[in-house]
Amino acid sequence: MNRSELNEATAKYLANGGKVTKLPDGPTWNFQSYGVRVPKSYNVDLAALEDPGSKKQIEAVEASTL
Repeated sequence: MNRSELNEATAKYLANGGKVTKLPDGPTWNFQSYGVRVPKSYNVDLAALEDPGSKKQIEAVEASTL
């Protein structure tokens, strides 16, 4: 089908009440080296000053058995 035939078919379709709708966007296939980028200000270990969970569990068990 060449351009003029396509234009005629489109005009005929629209004249008969046809509508042109946009298809939803598909997934992006662009290469992304990393899925999530984290700013350097967030590269801090927030759990460094906290007690380990196992230590807290041991203390809780010892306190509840007394």
